[in-house]
Amino acid sequence: MLLLVPILLELATIVLGVHAFMSLHVFVGLLLIPLVLLKLGSTGWRFARYYTRSRAYVAHGPPQLAMRSLAPLLVLATVILFGSGVAMGILHGHALQIARRLHGPTSVIWLVLIGIHVLVYLKRALAGSLEELGSATRREVRGASRRGYTLAAALIVGLAAGVATVPAQHRWVDLRHHHHDRHDDRRVAQR
Repeated sequence: MLLLVPILLELATIVLGVHAFMSLHVFVGLLLIPLVLLKLGSTGWRFARYYTRSRAYVAHGPPQLAMRSLAPLLVLATVILFGSGVAMGILHGHALQIARRLHGPTSVIWLVLIGIHVLVYLKRALAGSLEELGSATRREVRGASRRGYTLAAALIVGLAAGVATVPAQHRWVDLRHHHHDRHDDRRVAQR
């Protein structure tokens, strides 16, 4: 549930014009990285525990077949999307162009896959979140405190990454301008 608001905010920056909202887009993207890594880790843990036949995980049952089929694509798209986003702030030249070419199309694929994931699991996620947040049941939910501290730590690390990179965000913000400048330079050189 904690991922949903920043993902919707990222989607809004895209719909409203990513270049106009690039600083916010980068900040929220960096905020999401620790949360997404935590989600990938917890999902990977459940996957491993289920397939190593841990009694509690087997009793809970497997994910729906369609979701198990989409999972590898969602994980791959997630890694490419966030990796290419970070790479655009670090790389130069041809490597930067590759990262840019990967990021846009992968974001569309990722948004479709994450949309399907949210539609399938939203009701269950809401119920689980409400159960953990309920003061009377909080003591009954095993591991709730640990999950809460882990989520808070991931959120703090994400916020710190976003804030720490604000001075360097010009790298991402200027991507459009650098692309056009090079394109104009090529035209001048061809004349």
